[in-house]
Parts: sequence; structure tokens; C-alpha cells
Amino acid sequence: MNRLKMTTSREALRSILREALATTPPVTDRGRDDKQFKSTVPSRLPIEPSDQVALQLSTQRPPVEDPEFVPANPEELGRALDSLSALVPDDKVEEFYRKFVSLIDKINEEADEVETGG
Repeated sequence: MNRLKMTTSREALRSILREALATTPPVTDRGRDDKQFKSTVPSRLPIEPSDQVALQLSTQRPPVEDPEFVPANPEELGRALDSLSALVPDDKVEEFYRKFVSLIDKINEEADEVETGG
């Protein structure tokens, strides 16, 4: 009985190895066969960093429909603006964005004037 279990285990192992070898790309002197293996490393080196956006899968929607609601910090402001931006018609997205950027510039200029005493 012990012999039967050992034979079955060896056969199962051989079957698994055969299947793994059959689905693995061939290896050449340089490593894997370039024609069958696609690398995930970008062809352009050195790799340059890019800006990333933090993403959480779910967040509580701020009560933007409440006229008394005011975001308490930049993170809440971002979530509120995300909710509000869903209400912007497709043909007005560019206009909304440009006005928003202009508003940020204006607020930063006003903050600078207050700091410098001007």
C-alpha cells in the first residue's frame, strides 16, 4: 500500500512537471526566447518616475447637496469636487476645468498678498 501511494505521487509530480515545461517559453543562451516572451521592463532606460495619484477603492460621498457643507481640508475638498464634477456636462468640462484652475491661481495670489502684507 505504501508503494502505491509513492508511485501515484511520483506520477502526479511528473505530470505537473511535464505540463509546466510544455507551457514555459524556451530558454536560449540569452535567457528566454525573445519571440515568445514579452518583458514587462520598458525598453527605454533609465526608467523615469511619473506622478501617481493615490486611489482608494471606496470613499464616503460628501454631502455636496447640503448648502451648509464646507470641506474641512484639501482631502475633503478633493472628494467634494470629484462629486460635483460628475454634474458637469461633457461639453462644459474644459470650461469648468479652466475656470477652476483660474480660481486656484487667484486664491493663491490673494494668500501671497496677505502673507507679504500687500
